Amino acid sequence: MTTATVEIENYLVQVGYESSGGAGGPKSRGIVACYGQGGYTFLIYLAAPGSVTAPPRYNSNRKIGSINVPVDEMNHYVDILRNEKPVYLYMNSENPQWNHIRTSKEPVGEGE
Repeated sequence: MTTATVEIENYLVQVGYESSGGAGGPKSRGIVACYGQGGYTFLIYLAAPGSVTAPPRYNSNRKIGSINVPVDEMNHYVDILRNEKPVYLYMNSENPQWNHIRTSKEPVGEGE
């Protein structure tokens, strides 16, 4: 099992018209791409309503992982990336369903 927990340094948000991965693949409305220290990339695909989603993945050799979430959840992820620091990505090759982004432990009532 290979895991990675890495601080996110940059991110990109791309939204637009519905597209697919080709060959009848899952339909996507966009992506939130998180770029971490050491060349790690975490992709959050934004699934179109009613679309069947691909399972989460983590390829430790390429340092890239992904999850698929409903497009309606995009604002939750973008809000964390815009307003929190530090933010970390976590990827797990044996249990990719655990892939996620997270903040560090913060005091209650920080007022953000």
